[in-house]
Amino acid sequence: MGEICFDIETLGIDDENLDDKILEYFVNREEGFKEKKGLYPFSGKIIAISILDVDKNLIETFYYSSQSSLFDNRFVDDHFGFKRIFIVCDEKEMLKNFYDRVKNARRFITFNGLRFDCPFITFRAIINRITPTRNINTPRFKREEHYDIYDVLTLSGLVKGNSLDIYCKVFDIPSPKENMSGKDVEKFFREGKFLDIAKYCSLDVYSTFLLYRKIKDYF
Repeated sequence: MGEICFDIETLGIDDENLDDKILEYFVNREEGFKEKKGLYPFSGKIIAISILDVDKNLIETFYYSSQSSLFDNRFVDDHFGFKRIFIVCDEKEMLKNFYDRVKNARRFITFNGLRFDCPFITFRAIINRITPTRNINTPRFKREEHYDIYDVLTLSGLVKGNSLDIYCKVFDIPSPKENMSGKDVEKFFREGKFLDIAKYCSLDVYSTFLLYRKIKDYF
């Protein structure tokens, strides 16, 4: 297997489902914590994972939905030559599917995956008691194993970074942020727009792949 690009969407866990001591700890130490709960794997959860397989021209998105059966929901379409498959499952199944898909990948492609996606996935796997098929937390500078676009474009912190949306606009790539952004995920979730979140996640991973293809020969 060759290159695999992936991205996650996360959401804060409701206060009543968090351990009181964990909630108190973070509230007392992190200003505005309740608005940022979804950014921490101990107070947030994964609600969508998109995995783009370059060799197969395939984007699989596993996502949470309270409105569909966990056993028969499956939506398929085509996006600029990539077959997109959307499958409803809980977080535990998302993680199982993720590790199954990435176990033989030659290279990971992410946008800020080293700092966010990979550790978040790892901690949620521990919490859900999922046995990983491999360690996705790769050494920072081994780009042949993990090409983190954000780390590359900031020259590993020497240059100020920008959002995926800005990089897409600068490099003339379709941005996934036209109709939705990460800030809208909680609102869409509360409104029951689960498939919209899943489609947004798939667009994120598709734009990440296009950006990678655009810059990979320069860095």
